[in-house]
Amino acid sequence: MRDRAARIHYVRLYHFLSAHHALDDIAKRRLKISQIEQLNDPFELWCVYQKDRRLRDALRAYKDQMAARFGVLCFSKHWHNPVLWSHYADRHRGICLGFDIDSRRAKLVAYRSERPRLRIPPSRVDADQLLYTKFLDWQYEEEWRNWIQIDEPDPTTGIYFYTFDSYVQLREVIIGPLCEVPKAKVKNALGDYEDKISVVKARLAFKTFRVVKNLRGFPPINLDHVHAV
Repeated sequence: MRDRAARIHYVRLYHFLSAHHALDDIAKRRLKISQIEQLNDPFELWCVYQKDRRLRDALRAYKDQMAARFGVLCFSKHWHNPVLWSHYADRHRGICLGFDIDSRRAKLVAYRSERPRLRIPPSRVDADQLLYTKFLDWQYEEEWRNWIQIDEPDPTTGIYFYTFDSYVQLREVIIGPLCEVPKAKVKNALGDYEDKISVVKARLAFKTFRVVKNLRGFPPINLDHVHAV
C-alpha cells in the first residue's frame, strides 16, 4: 500500500506577519487562527445579494454560528507583491512564512465585482460562495483560505492556534526588505527545523514594483549594535 503522504498534493502558499509574531510562531510551531470578527473585510460571510430581509436575518444567524465554531487560516499564492508586505507584514519590516499546504485543506478565494445570488435552500456550492467570495478589489491578495474548527484557546493569550502538521508544513522564511532581524535569530527560532527550511532575505526590485530575493543575502551584523542591545 502506498504511503498516505505520497498521495497528498501540496500547494506552496504564504502567510505574512510582523517579525515578533513570525518568530514566535516559528519557535512554537503554530499559526494564529483568525476569528471572523477580527477579519478586515466586513463583507465576510455577508457577500451575497440580499434583497430579502428574511435572508439577511438568516445570514446574520449563520455568521454568528460560524463565528462561534470556526476560524480561518489565510494565505497568499505569492510573496512578491509589495502591497501585501505593507498591509500584513508591518510595512516591510515583518516576515513572510512559506508553507506546503495540503490542497484538500485550502481553497482559492473567488473575486467578484457583483454580489452572487444565494439559492434557497442553499447547496454546498452556495455555502462555498459565502465562505470563499470577496469583492474584486481584494484580488491582489491572491488568497487561499482554510476554515478551521476552533476548540480551546491558548490559556495565556486567549488566541486560537493551529499547530504545524503534515497538512501545514513550514518550508520558507522570507525576511522583509526593512526587517532588521538577523539570520542567527531566525535560526535560533527554527531550532532543529533549520536544515529543512529555506531562509532568505528580501529586497525591493530595481526594475519592477516587486519584492524579490536579495542574492547578496543578509547584511553584515553590526557587532557594536548587538552588544548594545
